[in-house]
Amino acid sequence: MGDILFQMISLGTLILPVLLIFFILIYVIRIVRRVERRAEDRLKLDKENATFQQQQMKAINELNNRLTNIENMLKEVD
Repeated sequence: MGDILFQMISLGTLILPVLLIFFILIYVIRIVRRVERRAEDRLKLDKENATFQQQQMKAINELNNRLTNIENMLKEVD
C-alpha cells in the first residue's frame, strides 16, 4: 500500500511541473493572440481615419478654391 502511494506521489511530482508549464504556455499564447487582434483592429481604425481625413482635406481644399473664386469675382465687380 505504501509502495503504491509513493509511486503516485513521485509520478505526480513529475507530471505537475509539465502540466504547469503546458497551461502557462497556453495562457501566454492566448494573450499574444488577443494583443495581435487588438493591434489589427487599431490598425484598421487608423486606416479608416486616414482615409476620412483625406476626404475632409479634399473637401476643405475644394471649399477654399470656391471661396477664392468668389473673392476674385467680388473684386472684379468692385
